[in-house]
Parts: sequence; structure tokens; C-alpha cells
Amino acid sequence: MNPNDTIRLLILNDSRSEAERLISMLNNAGRPNRAQHVDSEEALTKLLQDQAWDLLIGHDKTTNVEPHNAVRQIKRLGKDVPMILLTDEEGSQAVVEGIKAGATDVVQLDEDQHLLLVISRELENREQRQQRRRSDRRLKEAERRSQQLLDSSRDAIAYVQDGMYLYANQSFAEDFGYDDIDDIECMPVIDMVSEADQDKVKQFLKDFALKGEEAELTELSFNGITQDESERPLTIKIANAIYDEEPCVQFLIPAKQAGDSEELAAELQKIKDQDLVTGLFNRTYLIEQLELAVDKAAHGEAHGALIYLEIDRFEEQVHSVMSAADSDLVLGDIAALLGKYSRDDETLARFGDDNYMLLIPSIKADQALARAHEISSAMADHIVDIDNKTLQLSLSIGIALINETANKGQEIIDQTKKAATSSGEDKAENEPHIALYEPEISDEERSEQDVIKAVQAALDNNRFRLLFQPIISLRGSETEHYEVLLRMLNDNDEEISPNEFLDAAASVGLSTKIDRWVILEAIKILSEHRGKGNNTHLIVNLSHQSLCDDSLLAWLGVAFKAAKLPHDSLIFQCGEVDITNHLNAAKAFFAGLAEMKSKSSISNFGCSLNPFNTLKHVDCDYVKVDGSFTQDIQKHNEDPETLSNLIKQLHESEKITVVPFVENANVLSTLWQAGVHYIQGHYLQGPAAEMSYDFNMEG
Repeated sequence: MNPNDTIRLLILNDSRSEAERLISMLNNAGRPNRAQHVDSEEALTKLLQDQAWDLLIGHDKTTNVEPHNAVRQIKRLGKDVPMILLTDEEGSQAVVEGIKAGATDVVQLDEDQHLLLVISRELENREQRQQRRRSDRRLKEAERRSQQLLDSSRDAIAYVQDGMYLYANQSFAEDFGYDDIDDIECMPVIDMVSEADQDKVKQFLKDFALKGEEAELTELSFNGITQDESERPLTIKIANAIYDEEPCVQFLIPAKQAGDSEELAAELQKIKDQDLVTGLFNRTYLIEQLELAVDKAAHGEAHGALIYLEIDRFEEQVHSVMSAADSDLVLGDIAALLGKYSRDDETLARFGDDNYMLLIPSIKADQALARAHEISSAMADHIVDIDNKTLQLSLSIGIALINETANKGQEIIDQTKKAATSSGEDKAENEPHIALYEPEISDEERSEQDVIKAVQAALDNNRFRLLFQPIISLRGSETEHYEVLLRMLNDNDEEISPNEFLDAAASVGLSTKIDRWVILEAIKILSEHRGKGNNTHLIVNLSHQSLCDDSLLAWLGVAFKAAKLPHDSLIFQCGEVDITNHLNAAKAFFAGLAEMKSKSSISNFGCSLNPFNTLKHVDCDYVKVDGSFTQDIQKHNEDPETLSNLIKQLHESEKITVVPFVENANVLSTLWQAGVHYIQGHYLQGPAAEMSYDFNMEG
């Protein structure tokens, strides 16, 4: 796209002033645009149908039209409109979530130079996709026209590969007395050569193949064998060729001059294009017209639709109760009805035994749906009367749009059938059903949606469970520590690991709800446990969404007060990556915890290039090092010096250290010598439903 061309831009943003700022920025940067601020999903659908758009820029937190819904509408309508998201969040998490939602890129708000580069890249990518589609269509069209010329040529033409017929047209078949070209395909060439000339033909083809691409057009004369075993003299022109992307040899026998009139040719063509049972166009003609429509759409000349109309339960309701002749009359009766809803510039064809296709060269999605409903209603009111036998039938209707993203006619046909099938899963008997094709959800997307539903159901029905894993002191501390671990229960009360649902929950903003459930449940259980005389502290993990939740600190104060628990009885733990990605929010949150006399911890510490930079900005009480350090020592016999040096620096920063994943006794001496304060792992005890570990035996 030329930088001076006007960008047709859609903007999704709850703030109109921000949309205006974006437009102004583009104009000031020399990128003229015609923008439309979208404030509802209905408006977006209408705009996508009514006009062509180059780009969509939205804010990742917009609520008027959520980004994933915008992408769904774009896909549903078959549009090529890349979406760029703007975000207020720092770090990579917003980028990951935005791309998962369907954005091509995510740019931080106010990073205008970055945004301009991304816009240029996406417009160029879009132009390249359009060029590729146009090239594909030109190639397909050239191949289609070439195939049509081959099929209808009066010249006898065949293609040979490795001594076998790869293809033969009807004229070639008829020259050898065959009625069906399928009888010739894959037949050895030598089977159609007289015995006296076989050695001659074999040697000729061998020599021709040895010359390769340098072989020139030449002629070969021999006696051919027809299907009835009679011989006839032939002179065949032979040349190198490419057929179906395969190198091969072309055989050509020029046709004799024919004296057929134009009127006869037209009449023959009409017969060729017509379905004899219904009088409609036939499948072959429909496919030809569909390819032309796809080609026009690829060039932006027109956007149309293909409507698939299948008679419901035709075998059961018609074939089983009527003769074959009467069944054909039923098909003709329905064809006559459908013909009333087909216009002159449209193509109505019988496509299969019990289905029809209506090709509309220029129509919008909502108009195509309206036409389908009109046809369905007419069918519901129609009574088929054949020899005093009456039937009332219904249709399954699938619609696929033909626009600039269409590549092959067969893909459009497949889409209509999928739409018709998908719409009828829950229908009542004889109930008509109509659907517009929508791209299938990938297995990954479907799985994530299922997980999100399960998480919401678990929140609504209290289907979560807390487990507790003891954290043991190596320095004789009498304070008991447990880390709180979350599990979700499925319908069979089986535990589901958070690794399987937390990311999906975060993608739809459920993390804060889950965290608050965990905190309240932990406070409740801890209050009961402490009431039995235990000096127990719980470590509770928080998501990055809770880390950035400004209201969480005040909420915690109320929760502690209601439970009459000291504020230091819970230690709130956040991952190092989440903290570095949201440094300002983390700094404020940890400072707020300290102010209310609660404790804090950083987990998975030590994996960044300079992890101690985090401690310069965020002050915490505990640091739990990443489990990979312990695993490297235990499983790979690596030198413990790296872990020891990390622990030493943490102690110099006056942090209480925790080392997880202790799986055997061999590593204990290393951790003791390094001065580690606390250890955690299955060697001591795995997560359990109750806080029942005997800390006294460690003394």
C-alpha cells in the first residue's frame, strides 16, 4: 500500500477522545486516513458488510466491542482486516493475550513510532495477501480454462507419464473407440499400439525422454489399436508438457474440419449445461459460474454468496414411498418453487440427488440470510402433490460468502454444506434450519473455551479445593509455614492442576475472583487451625491481575478484621516475572502490604539476567528461588555453586530464603551449608488436604 493512500480504519476504543488522538497522530505522521469509531458490535457488523476496511486498531480493554468478538465478526464475514491492539500494560503478558485474542500485534499506548511501524507492516502484509490471492486466482483460472479447452477440444489430446496415460480428453477416447475417458487413464500406451509397431514406439518414447526438456515438437506415425481390436493408422504430434503440475509428454491428433452450425453448437451447449430431471442448470455449470464469481470477488469486483438447499430426510419421506419417476417429479416440483426466488442474474442448479445450489453474484450476509429465510418459509407453506400423494418437506440451508478471501470454489461449496449440517444438530422434525458459515474453532480455542466455562462453573458452585504443603525450617524456627495450593474439581470430583486452567482464567479476567476465593478460604481454614493453638502461617500465591488490582489491599484489611487474624499470618507471594512485568504496581502493592504489617514473598526467583534489580524496586520479606536450581543439582548433578551464590546474595539483602523441589536427602547438606532458611518438596511431604505435618519431629 502506498504510504500516501488513505487508510480505511476502524477504531475500537471506549474513549472517543483517544480515538481522535489516534486519528490526529496518523494525520500528523503523514498517513491520511478515513476512520470510523465503532461503539457497538452491531455497528461493527454493519460497517464490515457495507464497506471495505484496511485495518482495525483497538484498545485491549475496550468493552463496547471486545477484541475477541471483533475478530470473530471479521472471520464470520470473511474479511481480511488485521487488528492491532493498544495496551496500557507493561511487559509481554498483554502481548501474549492480545495475539491469542486474534490481534496481529499489541503495542503499548503512546508508543506512536512503534505503532506506525506496525501499521506499515500490517498494511504491506495485507497487500501481499491480496496479491497472492489474485495470483492464485489467475493461476486457477488459467488452469480451469486450459482444462476446459482440453476437455472440449475437437483435437484428440492425451498426456503420458512413464508410459501410462495420465489424461485423455473425450476426442482422444472417441478416436480409439472408447466411450468413457476413464477407460484410458492409467492404461499403458503400448496397449493401444499394434504389435508390429510396439518396438518402434517404445524406442521413440525412450529416446524422447532422454532428450528431456531439449526435446522438440515431433511427429510419430504408427498403427493404433482401438477398443474393438481393429487397427487404424495414426500420426501423432508429440511434445513436452506439464499437466497437473507434473512433467509429461503430450500426444495430439489434429481434428478434421467440422461443419457444425453456431445454432447447433449453442443447442448442444444448452443440453450440456442442463439437469434433465429438473430443467435447472447442472452441477458442472454451477461450478463454472462459482469459479467466475470467486475470481471477481478476489479482484474486488463483487461480493456474493452461495446458498446450499438440501431436502430434509429425502430418502425416508420421498424415495421410500414413491417410485423413481415420481421422486423425479418431486424434485422438479421443488425446483419450480425455488425458481420463483431466483433472479435472472443468479444461478439456480440441481447440485446432487436431493439438493440444490443458488449462486448470488452480489449480496451481503444479512441479505443472503433474509433470502434463505424467505425460501425456507415458502417451502414450509408449499404442498407437493404428485398423483394425489401430498408431501410437506423442509430444507436445511447453508450459506457461504464469496469475498476477497475466497480462493477456491470447492472451499465455498464445502462451507455451505458444513453450515447446513451444523445448523441441524438440535432441530425438531421438519423444522427448517438456516446457518451462515463461520470458521471452525480450532482445537486449542475450543479447549480454552471449555476450560473457561469449567472455571466459571467452579466459581459458581464452589468446585475448588485447597491443598497445603509444609515449608520446613533448616534453622530451628518454631513458626509453622504451609504454602496454599489450588486445585479445581471436575464433574467426577477429580482434581485438576492449576497449570490446566489458570492461563485460560486469566485470559477472561477470572484470576482476581479465583485469588479472592483462595484468600477467603485460606483465612477461614487458618482461623480454625490457629484456634487449636498452632502458630501457623500460610503462603498464598497471587496472579498478576491481583498484583495490579488497586482495590485488593483495602479488601484484605476488611477480610483480616472480619476473621480476627493478625495481618502477618498470611504471606502473599507473586512470581518474579509478574513483578518485573508490572514493576510499578508491584512496588505499590508490596509497600502497602508492609504498611498493614502483612508479609510478602517473591517466587521463581533467579531466572532473569539480573534478578537483584527487582529487589532494588520491590521490598519483600521472603524469596523462594526457582525450582530449577534444586532440580539441576538433584537430577543433573550440577555444581551447587550457582545456587549457593544466589542464596548468599539474598542473605546479604536480608531476605528469608525458601528452596522448593527438595526430592531427596542428598541435597540437604548443600542447602544447609548454603544457609537456606526453609525447604519445601515431596521428600518432606506433598500437598495434602489438611495441615497435619508434625513440625516437632524436625527439631
